[in-house]
Amino acid sequence: MLHKMGVRLRTFAPSNAFRWGCALLLFGLLQRLVLLLFYQPIPFADTNAYMRLAVPLSNLTLKGYDGTRVPGYPALLAIAGLDEHTAWVLQLVLGLVISMLLFWIVFRTTDSPALGVLVGGLYDLIPGQFLFESNLLSETLTTFFVVLCFASFVAFGCAKSSPKRFLAALMLGTDACLPGMVRPYFFPITLFFLPFVWFVGDGNWRGRLLRIAIYSLPPLMIQGGWLLWIRNTYHMTSPTVMSGYSLVQHTGEYFEFLPDDVAEIRDTYIHFRDAQIAERGVQTNAIWEAIPAMSEASGLGFYDLSRELHRLSIDLIRAHPNRYLANVVKGWINFWKAPVYWRAEALQSSLLLYIMKVFIWVGRGLSVLANLVFLLLSLFAILSKRLRQRISFDVYSGTAAGLIVMISIVQTIVDHGDNPRFLVPLQMLVFFVVVRSFWMGFRNRKVMEVM
Repeated sequence: MLHKMGVRLRTFAPSNAFRWGCALLLFGLLQRLVLLLFYQPIPFADTNAYMRLAVPLSNLTLKGYDGTRVPGYPALLAIAGLDEHTAWVLQLVLGLVISMLLFWIVFRTTDSPALGVLVGGLYDLIPGQFLFESNLLSETLTTFFVVLCFASFVAFGCAKSSPKRFLAALMLGTDACLPGMVRPYFFPITLFFLPFVWFVGDGNWRGRLLRIAIYSLPPLMIQGGWLLWIRNTYHMTSPTVMSGYSLVQHTGEYFEFLPDDVAEIRDTYIHFRDAQIAERGVQTNAIWEAIPAMSEASGLGFYDLSRELHRLSIDLIRAHPNRYLANVVKGWINFWKAPVYWRAEALQSSLLLYIMKVFIWVGRGLSVLANLVFLLLSLFAILSKRLRQRISFDVYSGTAAGLIVMISIVQTIVDHGDNPRFLVPLQMLVFFVVVRSFWMGFRNRKVMEVM
């Protein structure tokens, strides 16, 4: 009996990958312990709106939920009991899990635990990533769901049998619809993965159709159910009731071109827009200050005003496509700037403050460099089959790159606001593609030299 127990213990003895993973886990725990001791949760202007929406969810009802946000982040705050400090701790835990998921993804797709620690550790070391865990905003939760979704795709790609692949398809379908329930511009992820679910893996057309059906069930229930609720409650077909206001972020710059029959809406917004431009130099987010006055001037309620602004904005985009496209390009460029959202005064240690400033300078520079390399690498990988083979730009790198590029386009089409913040949930996938490509290129070169 003792001999058999000894055999089992040796079977489960720590492998090399296990030891690397434990080291990363320990580092992440210590880092977040330091944050708990010397930092604090940081509320933003949006935090109160999320908290307000978390109240009905804490009572397990949508009664009183106004549809201004998708319910993902308010649900996290409801789980936290509407307490900012508890929400902060939950986000720190999510950050730790994100780091470990990245380790697993890289290890599973490269067979290198050391590289897994590098990418997982980068999340723990890049201030633009780990400091967001202390911000009471939706980015960390979105990052968690994005990384979880990609981990599910890796599991789907690695599944060796049909039953396992069907189960992985169900898991992927569930995880793919969750980022969009936290940040609306991630809604198209579910459509993005459809062709991969069809083509990845073997099987006849009946098996592939069954995989598609299994994958599609969670999005239809979760995202479809939410869209149906918004439609039935507010008579809009969109993830939130804010689509009209979001489009004004684009069209507000040329609101002068609206006709006189909507002068009360046009002139009221221009007043707020010009005041903000005089103060800040840009019209971005002026719409949020202008809503009450626009509603009073037009006699339209909050939801009717959103519908009307959506109609007017579409008319302006059709009439002035060049202006709209110029804003789209500008928002796309801003998407890659990798800002760091934090508050120096919240750090209760002068030594840590100095260290953090150095980390921020280095970390942001590294992120911007990774973004530039990613764009160049993706472009040349499309153009050169030889490069794709050299860096093993396979289904995993290609899917991650395609997902990033798709979201970079979607986010600037629907909104022209805080675009640099929109990359945060995808930044680690950028690092995944870049680091994995260089690693595979180096490894393939070594193999060719030996041959």
